[in-house]
Amino acid sequence: MFSSVNIKRIFLVMLLGPLGWVNAGCGTSSSEALKEISEVSGTILLPTGRPLKGGKLMLRPFGGVRGVKRLSADINEDGTFIIRPDDEKTKIIATKYKVFVGLNEPKLRILKNQVPEKYLDVSEDEFETDLFMNLDEQASSVVLKMTKG
Repeated sequence: MFSSVNIKRIFLVMLLGPLGWVNAGCGTSSSEALKEISEVSGTILLPTGRPLKGGKLMLRPFGGVRGVKRLSADINEDGTFIIRPDDEKTKIIATKYKVFVGLNEPKLRILKNQVPEKYLDVSEDEFETDLFMNLDEQASSVVLKMTKG
């Protein structure tokens, strides 16, 4: 019924098949496998639709990819931001990020009543943002709109 050649093939498939699945994995665990981006640009909007007039945009890696660093940029008066690498060692990796806003400078504290608490850059575990940025899908002219609550 089965020749010795067929049995060897079946055995190899049974042995090597699962090894291929384990090697491929369920996702990317290292930033080296993801593409790099030269810059990220966009606008951040308040829940009212008006631009946030200052502060610091903070992007925290999300999704368990190792080796991805946090990113940040100053938010301009018109709500725009540009994130560029600081040096040759810093890389912008195309993956998912959680979006937070830093308003720690004294002149920016007046904006805290306009930005919902869930977006404020506090302890990572204290608040959960509902604003995410996927740089693998879009990295320029990104519009980030906060929601109430």
